[in-house]
Amino acid sequence: MNALSSISDRELRERLTAAVSAERMAAADVIYHLLELDRRQLYLQDACSSLFAYCVERLGYSEDGATKRMRVARISQRFPQILDELASGSIHLTGLFQLSNYPTEENVDRLLAEARGKSKRQLEELLARLFPRPDVPATLTSSAPEPAQAELSTMSGAGNSGPPPAPPEPTARARVEPLSATTFRVEFTASATLRHKLQHARNLLSHAVPSGDLAALIERAIDELIAVETKRRSGAGKPRKHRQTKPGSRHVPVDIQRAVRERDEDQCTFVDAEGRRCSERRFLTIEHIEPFALGGPTTVENCCLLCSAHNAYQARLFFGEEHVARKVEEARADRDAAPGEHAESAVPAEPAVPTEPAAPASPPARDAFQKVQYALVHMGFKATQAKRALEELRRRGVEPRPEPLLRAAITLLMP
Repeated sequence: MNALSSISDRELRERLTAAVSAERMAAADVIYHLLELDRRQLYLQDACSSLFAYCVERLGYSEDGATKRMRVARISQRFPQILDELASGSIHLTGLFQLSNYPTEENVDRLLAEARGKSKRQLEELLARLFPRPDVPATLTSSAPEPAQAELSTMSGAGNSGPPPAPPEPTARARVEPLSATTFRVEFTASATLRHKLQHARNLLSHAVPSGDLAALIERAIDELIAVETKRRSGAGKPRKHRQTKPGSRHVPVDIQRAVRERDEDQCTFVDAEGRRCSERRFLTIEHIEPFALGGPTTVENCCLLCSAHNAYQARLFFGEEHVARKVEEARADRDAAPGEHAESAVPAEPAVPTEPAAPASPPARDAFQKVQYALVHMGFKATQAKRALEELRRRGVEPRPEPLLRAAITLLMP
């Protein structure tokens, strides 16, 4: 700032113009890199379950900033000219985010041409003219729609060719806003059925909760729900006779489930090469560290919690993309052939794998060593230890396939 105080007004304006131009180019470059990182799914290696989590946890963007960049990145995959608009400053990032639901093969050039140079408000008016929406019904309360986080994993499908896509329904995103150190404001949209249930619960609990306080009612209901789900997943917590599982069964006994969840604190245990742990606490599955298909035992020591993204990632590392894709297709075909016949399981099943997975005819050695290194780090070994062990195995001429490499590496690290 001191250096700028001594320059002329003209030079200050010129420098600012150049800085803005560089900022726009950098923004487009960031979007381009995010797109490629998403294509390779590299966020999984960095202990993030999604690109959204990577943008927030590793790159430091706010939730809104991450949402905008992800949406623009994924729509630019279909229409690369969008990045040119951002780099030149013709359309700002927020503007491209506003437009992202509407481009098609037929209208993208016209839409971008009409959007150039417009402010956020002007773009709202443009979209209302090109894609009119029906009048909203009169309501007693109103809330501004916010992009649902669930959109982030499906944004690549936006803007299919054909008629202009219908704009998203104006549903409000649930909000949790801190009011003090111990209180929060919770806001969401409820259906008429839920409202009736809340009123019924208030009447039934009029003696226990005479004030009819909605927060107290919901807390009691959530306590009951947590207790039921915890018992369903991990048992009642009382000692019980251990039952032997059938040979070849993937079933994880309740006592092992409970111990694994308590040890892993209901959080994905994937750790990247830098020692950072995945923060995901939803869509967790109990997974074998040494794969069940390779003879891994169903014990507390050999089981861990993984989020669905890292569960699939580990399966691809061990068994390859083609094998996992084939198993997914087989599972989908079985589900379509017998709809409605699948009972919910206490623990989501691991990716189906054969008893003796067939290795590719000539797998690249570099890929096999890399896969085993990631597996060893996930099992708790330090990255430097894993790397040294694999270098030693490379010198010894161990067959460059994941299974023999992994077994030899474990033997070397834990004689």
